[in-house]
Amino acid sequence: MKTLKKIIFISIVLGMISSLIISCKNDDKGQTGLLTLSTLEGKIKIGDYVSVELSLPHPDLISKIVVKKSIEGKEVSSYLKELNVRELSFPYTFTEEIIAGDENGILVYSFYGMDENNSVVDAADLVLTVELAQIPLLLKYDWVLASQTIKGEDTATPDLKDDIHRFNSDLTWQVDWGFIFSSAALETLNSYCAWKVTMDGATVKTLSTIHYNVFSPSQALMTHYNVLQLSDRKMILESYQDLSGLGGDYSSNERVLEVYTPVSKTEDFTPYRGQNPDNYIVASCNPGSY
Repeated sequence: MKTLKKIIFISIVLGMISSLIISCKNDDKGQTGLLTLSTLEGKIKIGDYVSVELSLPHPDLISKIVVKKSIEGKEVSSYLKELNVRELSFPYTFTEEIIAGDENGILVYSFYGMDENNSVVDAADLVLTVELAQIPLLLKYDWVLASQTIKGEDTATPDLKDDIHRFNSDLTWQVDWGFIFSSAALETLNSYCAWKVTMDGATVKTLSTIHYNVFSPSQALMTHYNVLQLSDRKMILESYQDLSGLGGDYSSNERVLEVYTPVSKTEDFTPYRGQNPDNYIVASCNPGSY
């Protein structure tokens, strides 16, 4: 009798262990791999469409997929989509347009696989870095000089790096001198006027800045740049300038490479800082006419 009870007890224990193992396997299958994305991250521009393939290895375990959107960790409350698994064939291609405002932080589309009881059984995120098109990028930020390379040497002095450049949508160009000036404070002789670009489709090919010297208010001074890069939080400008007046081996057609980085616009931005802006009004300045 004791032997029979022992056999029964062992059988019960083995059955429980077996059930536990099967249960664990089912739980594991319910936690990961039920919903997969063809890609988990990417880089995209405003106006483009993002596409990602959704796969369900076990579609019978998921009844719907809920899609949510967040920007810089904040959920976009107005965005919610539900995909009925029974009405779709998989792999299913999810497509969404990238709209203005999506560039204000890391953009995340979160996909939640839900069962019949409306419980999440698996989830996956698509993380996107959104790039502005070139002109919106130029306008969105202020720009500061990071480096200025001439003949292989960085010639950007502290007074140049202290300047803040602003390109406005009305084609006006403004500069905040900051708090560091050149030894002769020559920048205080400039009246900043306008900017213009040439385009190849949506690509900015050249950027020109127009300013005046306060002692020659009828003569526009234009600097032309080849735009080598205007993306990924960087603007690289190439120009050829007459630097022969500096002496040495500088030529009248010297290549100058300038790298600018964007900074967020603030209310502290002050054109002609420390001076009266009215003294820099030039009647000849006419943005959009150059």
